Amino acid sequence: MHIKLKHSLFYIAFFLTALSSLASRPTAHASNLSFNNLLCTSVNLQWTNGNGAARIIVAKEGSAPDYIPIDFEQYTANNSFGLSIEYGIKNYIVYNSNGTNFVNITNLLPNKTYYFMIYEHDNRGNTTLYYTSGSPSISLTTEYLNLNFSILYIDSCQQKNRYTFTNTSTTSITGVSYTFDFGGGNTSTASPISYSFTNAGLVPVKITATPSLGCANSATKNVRVYNKKVAFINYNIFKDTIQCLTGNYFDVDPVPVVSPLGASYRYNWDFGDNTFSSFKRMKKTYSASGTYNIQLEIISNVNTVPTGCKDTIRFKVQVLNNPAGGFNINKKMQCFKNNQFVFENPNNSIVSYKWYFSNGDSSATQQTVKSFTDTGKYRVIHVAKSVEGCFGRDTNFVFVKQNTDASFAALPASLCQSATPIALIPAVSGGVFQGYPNVNNQIVPNSPGVYKMFYIYTNSFCADSSEQDFEILPNPKPQLDKDTSICSGASYFINTNELGDDYLWNFGQTTPGINVSQTGQYIVKVTLGNCVGFDTINITFNTAPIILLGRDTVLCKGANFKLVANNANTNYIWNTGSTDSFIFVFNTGKYKLKASNVCGVMEDSINITIQSEYCDLFMVNAFSPNNDLINNVFMPRGRNITVKNFQIYNRWGELIFETDQNNVGWDGTFNGKDAEMGLFIWKLFYTVNNGPYIKKSNAFGNILLIR
Repeated sequence: MHIKLKHSLFYIAFFLTALSSLASRPTAHASNLSFNNLLCTSVNLQWTNGNGAARIIVAKEGSAPDYIPIDFEQYTANNSFGLSIEYGIKNYIVYNSNGTNFVNITNLLPNKTYYFMIYEHDNRGNTTLYYTSGSPSISLTTEYLNLNFSILYIDSCQQKNRYTFTNTSTTSITGVSYTFDFGGGNTSTASPISYSFTNAGLVPVKITATPSLGCANSATKNVRVYNKKVAFINYNIFKDTIQCLTGNYFDVDPVPVVSPLGASYRYNWDFGDNTFSSFKRMKKTYSASGTYNIQLEIISNVNTVPTGCKDTIRFKVQVLNNPAGGFNINKKMQCFKNNQFVFENPNNSIVSYKWYFSNGDSSATQQTVKSFTDTGKYRVIHVAKSVEGCFGRDTNFVFVKQNTDASFAALPASLCQSATPIALIPAVSGGVFQGYPNVNNQIVPNSPGVYKMFYIYTNSFCADSSEQDFEILPNPKPQLDKDTSICSGASYFINTNELGDDYLWNFGQTTPGINVSQTGQYIVKVTLGNCVGFDTINITFNTAPIILLGRDTVLCKGANFKLVANNANTNYIWNTGSTDSFIFVFNTGKYKLKASNVCGVMEDSINITIQSEYCDLFMVNAFSPNNDLINNVFMPRGRNITVKNFQIYNRWGELIFETDQNNVGWDGTFNGKDAEMGLFIWKLFYTVNNGPYIKKSNAFGNILLIR
């Protein structure tokens, strides 16, 4: 009984509470939600209150709040974002009050987007009711200022360091100004800006921005400035700067200056003899005497990257000449004839000299002269000692060569002018002929005169030469007249017009001149000493021209006719314009010929008529292939003709029928079908028997196909 009453009282209290809640839940949202004074890390929110007793603001970074206040729940707010209790995932209460209608939100991050949603409630503690349907919201992105700058190391060596600083800052704040601070009161607002420092070490450089709107307003980077002096050589240790060539060895170890910035070093040696090294220590042996200018460049690096700071050290070393080395020989290779070798040591600081020759001779003078009695290769050893105590031994070889025979044969003292090559035969091959032009040791004696011929042997150490005098005699040059035409009945005198010892004509005469009266070619041979000359003349004895073109002639269609005139040394002119001795006639007309020579002129003419029909060929001009056994096939017909090729073309030029057989014709079809009625073109190539001859002919025309 008591239990039932207790339960009944609970439900009554709950019902009354619910009625009370329904009566006090807000019904109007806050409005005009906005923000101002937006900074990098804070912002002011403001609004117009709704009809609730108080209001709560839920905030979230990156997306809209997804937590909705729950009835009968009390919430603690903190306007420093992220410091209140987290609801759901990253939802925070930044305002819960019935006070002023604005709030300053702090602890925000620069360049981030935040979302805010405001809810009205009745502010009744544990029984608070919230109005959550359609609550207003707002989003905003905080300002940002990312301070940064780049440093370009032009040269980081203390003596001439130079850097370029470029502002690479980014910001959403308008009207920001930037200032570089290089220390010691040196500042600049320029970008990019070049600057040099006076002190070595890590030097701080700072960039400052104004205004910063709550963001960090400065950033600092260190610049490395390296000491100029990076190494030196302890000359108290390095004393052997002068050494003898034999056994010379230079060992130099530079002492580096330790950099407080932790630099490493790269070494570039130039040993003065076009050899180089990148090792720290110089370990060098020279192969020749002399004074060498040595240069060492030391470059400081940080993580293998050059700092631009380097030091150069220069010094000299001397390598004394081998006292026996480099002795002079006047000529190492000489011919056996008059050979004389001169050996000399040019070094005047020698204490002792000694020469040894392979034939057992020796000498102890600074200069010695030696001749050898046979050809061959000889070894020469020289031993010497200098005042500096350098001892040397040197060996060389000399050669005594056999002399060369440079004579040549096959060139007579005199020879007649000719186009026939003459081969020159040297006693020893390998030389060069000079004097008169030659190709492959052959001359062509075509230029009369007196000459010298030299043979020079140069491709051996013992060069030699020889010479011969010779003369090229001119051939007689008989000068007969030009080819001549003479009228019959006269004679002609031919004169050689050249002096000679003997004359011989091709007709047997032996006199300088002859009389001729017959047509022919006359050749004379003139001999003068051993030289011979020839000349030729053609003599033609003419008569007045005679031409007979024949009687007037009638020809069949397709035939041609040849008109011929045949007279020696005669000029022709046809009324067709031709100047040949013959022409071919293909057309009806009158043909005239005028012939002329030195003996007279003659003219003749002939009339040629070409018939309109073929004389030996009969071709119809229409046929009807309709199987009536009358004119069904179109084929060539004629007297004694043989078909070589018979073709039919349509009006588009397409070949539709072809045969090379007699008594075979076109039946009016093409590709197995009847050809259309109309006009077609035919062509025929055929031969005709004409007695013992066979004449080739061709013809063409039109054929009408009728159906």
